Amino acid sequence: MARTAPSVCGTERGNWREALALHRALERRMAAENTRLALSAQAAATTQSAAQDFGEIAVMDDSGGVIARRNPFSLAARTLSFVPSDAAASRYRYELGTAPYDTAAESGGIPLQNLGDDDSRSIDLPFDFPYFGRAFRGAFVQSDGNVTFDAPEAATAARSLGRLASGPPRLAPLFSDLDPTQPGCDIRVWSSADRVVITWRNVPEYQQYGIGARQLVQLTLWPDGRITFNLAQVSISEAVVGISPGYLSGHTEIVSFDEPSTQDFDSTVAERFGTTENIDMVRTAQRFYETHEDAYDYLVVFNTAGIPAASGALAYESTVRSMRQGIGDTPVDTGSAYGSPYRLQAVLNMGPLNQYPRDPYTRVGARGAITGDTTMSLIGHETGHLFLALASIRDPGNPNARPMLGTQLAHWSFNFNSEASLLEGNRIQDNGPGILNRFLTIGTVEGYSPLDQYLMGLRGPYEVPSTFLVRNSSVSASAFPQVNVVIRGDRQDITIDDIIAAEGRRVPDDTVSQRLFRFAFILIVPSGSEGTSADAVQQLETYRAEFENYYHRVSSERAFGSITLRRMTRVSLWPAAGAVAGEEVRATVEIARQLDHDLKVNLRMSEFVAGPEAVIIPAGQTSAAVTLAPQAVGVADLYFAPEDGSFEVAHVKLDSKASRQPLRVSQYYREGSLLVLRVSDSNELPYSNIPLRVEGTDSPVRSDTRGLAWLVWDGAAPLTVEIEGVPASRITLR
Repeated sequence: MARTAPSVCGTERGNWREALALHRALERRMAAENTRLALSAQAAATTQSAAQDFGEIAVMDDSGGVIARRNPFSLAARTLSFVPSDAAASRYRYELGTAPYDTAAESGGIPLQNLGDDDSRSIDLPFDFPYFGRAFRGAFVQSDGNVTFDAPEAATAARSLGRLASGPPRLAPLFSDLDPTQPGCDIRVWSSADRVVITWRNVPEYQQYGIGARQLVQLTLWPDGRITFNLAQVSISEAVVGISPGYLSGHTEIVSFDEPSTQDFDSTVAERFGTTENIDMVRTAQRFYETHEDAYDYLVVFNTAGIPAASGALAYESTVRSMRQGIGDTPVDTGSAYGSPYRLQAVLNMGPLNQYPRDPYTRVGARGAITGDTTMSLIGHETGHLFLALASIRDPGNPNARPMLGTQLAHWSFNFNSEASLLEGNRIQDNGPGILNRFLTIGTVEGYSPLDQYLMGLRGPYEVPSTFLVRNSSVSASAFPQVNVVIRGDRQDITIDDIIAAEGRRVPDDTVSQRLFRFAFILIVPSGSEGTSADAVQQLETYRAEFENYYHRVSSERAFGSITLRRMTRVSLWPAAGAVAGEEVRATVEIARQLDHDLKVNLRMSEFVAGPEAVIIPAGQTSAAVTLAPQAVGVADLYFAPEDGSFEVAHVKLDSKASRQPLRVSQYYREGSLLVLRVSDSNELPYSNIPLRVEGTDSPVRSDTRGLAWLVWDGAAPLTVEIEGVPASRITLR
């Protein structure tokens, strides 16, 4: 039966782009309807009254754009064309218009026989079809309103933007949960030397009971690479429309096809449509920061309005900031859109509170019955997505494949011995060569594995044991983890060196990576409700209090979660910085708003760092300077603890080097005559107070508290810069 299981994780690679695009689309619609709340003093006062902290839980109502009807389908009875910009069809532009429905191709088309629900059939093409720089003579027609190249892909996982971008090359005229097994419908293929037409004829949207609305859609392929979607009759609740070269290549562009564009697209271009209510996580974060300071790495959001995290999904994570290397992901920083100037790293949409048992260690619904997942493991799962599961060895036969990964290329494969990671995969027992049923799954969702912890920056590569993957497996890579499943296939051993060879080394490494993460738990309640349910708050408080212990335990006591609502204590060195033994380090301690009294911030430091016992932020000021002086080589722990307990305690790592020799200088930013250089090391840590020699000048320029040095340069002649005393650091800018 066709379905999007209500037990999946909705986290996808690059879903931060979707979150921002949908938020911006909502803003445009609200503005057009003149209903969007103005962010004015009056609106701020309204939101203040609709948000309140209950102990350590932040409660807000669902007004002010927090809940939105995302993007109803708007392309019905229209034609969407993708026109190649060159002969190889390496780039496309789109055009929206009207064109007659091809009734001859429908009536003359050959129905695909015995095509089941969530099924696929291969077809031959009568010409070489150019698509994103490649040529294809065959394709796979999926029952769910799309066509792929290279491989079939008809799983029951969410029909999503992430799946469109991460799967094989795909054309998606109506990528949705369609059911061609119902009477009165079929999928037909008509071909000639000048075009191929694929028709989803009266195929209904899947319904649990009865028959859903019928869809009439045609896809036409032309020998010159043109693509036409004729969306003749569409009435759909959820769908993705677009094209993709697949395998996460290039940059995914999320557009509104209703809006004309002259842009050429060389990678995924798509729009997601949906009629169900959703939590706008960008707006939720903005609302939260109207009454709270930027003191959190994670926002964890539940709701009592009964609104699912996503279609068919229990929960999902969306990355806000990540500049880490070697974890299989690309850098991202969209914090300003969420209302976070510097700190927020991820938002977790955990969906309705009532889908979780009150006991944090009771299995959760249909998923838990299979995987053993509890509320704690699911929060841990989504928390881990900031780092996992994105890294993989490569397949020499298919460089685009990620054999260690499963669902949406953001979870471990069922066939990977992930040592029972919270991010799926299994603990797999190898019974030895020659055994028919050689492999058996014996554990699921136990914690963050050693490999997980390496990718999280909690463990060095030398601490990660070898593991293995079952190739040519009898079980789908996207299957839920489950114990007592026999797998047949071939063993491929995997070492941490194999992963580093594929992804590069983890930067920053475990010696200086962040270990203390701050979480804010947020409860969204229906607006207009009389008060807040004490029962719901207490349920979420149970999860909050327990997760702090759970997170520490499943990370092998290498990571800490602080889950309290506190004011910001920002240190310019956070989360880690570099220093040179015997040289001064300059830093600032900052708070968000002025106080009418002095704020004393106590410092606790490793014994080889000299510095004051406390720093005072004077009344009426928001920052104070502090100078530190490491006296030896090593990684120091620094704690900045305001005496006012309403502020967070900030933790910083300070890596003290023996000399300046490992340091380097690079261009950080340039605009016009403004040039900003950065002093860093192999872990990308900033170094403050380091003198830079600029050729042709007498006085050195020193890096500031963020490791940046500011210069004025007109670019007329080359500029040569080096760290004083380190000739090997010399760079010449032209």
